[in-house]
Order: sequence, then C-alpha cells, then structure tokens
Amino acid sequence: MSRLNLNTLRLIVPAALVVVAAACQDATTPMAPVAARITPSAYAPQQVERWFDLMAREGLALPGTVLADYDETTNRVVVGVEHAAAAASVRALALRLGVPAAALVVREMEPIRFAQTLRDRVDPRIGGIQIHFGNFLCSMGFNAVDAGQASFVTASHCTNTQGGVEGTVYYQPLQSVDGVSIGTEVEDPPYVRNIAGCPRGKKCRHSDASRGAAYNPGINSALGQIARTDAASPNTGSLVLNGSITLTGGDLRDHFTSGETINKVGRTTGWTQGTVTATCATVNVSGSNISQICQTLVENSVQIVGAGDSGSPVYTSANALAGILWGGNSSGTLLVFSPLKNVDDELGSLQVTTP
Repeated sequence: MSRLNLNTLRLIVPAALVVVAAACQDATTPMAPVAARITPSAYAPQQVERWFDLMAREGLALPGTVLADYDETTNRVVVGVEHAAAAASVRALALRLGVPAAALVVREMEPIRFAQTLRDRVDPRIGGIQIHFGNFLCSMGFNAVDAGQASFVTASHCTNTQGGVEGTVYYQPLQSVDGVSIGTEVEDPPYVRNIAGCPRGKKCRHSDASRGAAYNPGINSALGQIARTDAASPNTGSLVLNGSITLTGGDLRDHFTSGETINKVGRTTGWTQGTVTATCATVNVSGSNISQICQTLVENSVQIVGAGDSGSPVYTSANALAGILWGGNSSGTLLVFSPLKNVDDELGSLQVTTP
C-alpha cells in the first residue's frame, strides 16, 4: 500500500438536530392523537425578529453562549447556553436591551464543535491517526516505549528512505496545520539480501516497520491507546473520532489462525475488519526489489484498506495489538500486515501498553 500524496482537506461541520417530544396522558375513552399546542407570544413577529437580531449580535458575544434562534412556531427568541452562569448573563442582557422575558427562552445545551476526524490534530497522539512527512501521508501505528524513550511505530516505507535511519521528521496531522514536529525517526533496520527465506535477487526484512519517531519534548502521547471511530460496525468508512480503544496487550504470534477476525484503524478507511487468509507468507512488494518475509494477509469482499493507511495498527477481536499494516491490493479488499513479533524481533522488545 503506497503512501498517500497530500491533497486538499475539508472540514466536516455537524448539522444541528432539533428533537421535539410530545407528552401523552391516559384517557377513559380512547381518543385520536392531538397535536401539542403551543401558545405563541403576543408580540408582533417583526418585533420579535428585531429582538432576535439584538440577542444574536450581543448575546453570542457573552462567554458560554451556544446559539441564538428566532423560533417562528412560538414567536420567541431562543438562546442556547452551556451553563447557569451564562443563562443569567443572557437574561440580564435581555433586560438591558428591552427584550421582554415573555419573548425569550433560555435553555442549557452542550456546546457545538467541529467533528474531529482521524485526519485532524489529535492530542494526545494515539494509534490510527494521520501523520505527515515530506510530501506524504501515513497512519500512526502505535505508541511504544523503548529503553525509557517515548516514541511511535509506523511503516518503514513511511520514512524518507525505506530501510535505514535518515532522520525523517514527522508532523501531525500536517505541517501546514501544526508546524511543530512531533518527532524524528530513530530506528529503521536496512533491507538485506541472502537471509533465510529471502527470494533470489530481492532485499528482505520480516517487518515493514520503523520506530518512526522519538517524541519531541512537549508532545503528548497515550501509551496503549488507538483511535476509535463513531462507527457502530466496521467497514463503514467513517473517520469521525470517538475516543480511543485501550489495547489489552501485545499478541506475539507470528502465525495467526486462518479465518480469524482481524481489525485495523487508519486515516483513510477508518475502522475495517476482515479474516486471515494466509499466515507467514513471503510477499513481493510491487514496483520494488523488496520482499517481506512471514507476513499475514487479511481479506474481505468490501474495501478494508486504502492509500494512506500504511502504518495503521492491526489488532485482534480481544483488542490485542497484532502488528503494523503496510500493504494491500489495488481494489482495497486485501491488506497485509507485519506481525508484532516480527516488529519486536527487528526493533527490539517494545512496551506497547501501560504496566
């Protein structure tokens, strides 16, 4: 799976949703439902609209205010606030502006925010979110501690040069969004020829993994946490972030079970899932002279991987870290990952969860 070239990103703005609940009561004789009746305020609509303009301009400048609306159904100005202190400020302002209490509704509500996605700035840094280096995008794999050094692991080809340390600098999510780098590449073993299992004429390793960066001072990270999307089921394509998954540990098998369910989360296709169809396969990387030894293949009938998912954390149904995703087929229905055991064998034993 290739790294993803930078493209223009779009913000996702959540639409407002208003829910109206009608009250019911028992009756001795069954009756047809009656629509809830709301008595409009006694003021002229044009006057209430002028009051709305005032409250929108002045009221939304107050701390803790969320929205202002002219409710045509009740002919009242509605102001949403986060807490009681803001409500008191809004009512005091209305009094000063001459807005009658009978024409005003103040209600507490949660603040409205942009929907945060796997492609946005995420703090603390967790597995599965977007990272940027050079002209490419990849996914952060998982946080790890090595000899007391806080760092993260991603794919080896998510560095300036695959194999070998050349000091790749990483940003999250983009350098143009946050110009402070999160860290620098510190460990990426070279690919070599003539090792056991390596095809003739190829250069090989047992994992497409690098310890992508030692975190710079001031960069927050959460050990043992990977991104959770808001999807109720896998393979929906949702990228909206909804907290994180706590890893239960590291699964150090090099041979996974055929038919076993495997998950991944990455910046392009989000949370996806498939079943193991090949274990410990030697895989040629298209367009290169590289072969990866003892890799695991996962398939589904729908898309489960895309460009930019390279480096994604792969995990089991028990939320145990299984490895690092690095490739897939062109239709996106097959992904390849390097088992965590292979990653540990090449990068050294890594602490991936909190004690």
